[in-house]
Amino acid sequence: MNFSKAIAIASLTFGASFGAFAQPASPYQYGTHLDIAQVIAIDAPANASGHTSTATLTYRDSDGKVQKVSYLRPTTSANQN
Repeated sequence: MNFSKAIAIASLTFGASFGAFAQPASPYQYGTHLDIAQVIAIDAPANASGHTSTATLTYRDSDGKVQKVSYLRPTTSANQN
């Protein structure tokens, strides 16, 4: 494989992955089946106010597609007595 072909393949792979990260997260609802093969990232605000904050889970499913789901999680201040 020559260098220009390797660069083309790498750029197409990166472009496809970047497009998947740009997709909006679907909101989680109780009972939703999640097909998680690999967790890629968990994004949650560090200094959220109130009792809950919205976190986003980015994962790869068993088909290899990158998915996102958003969910409510308790803030650390809500766990203080």
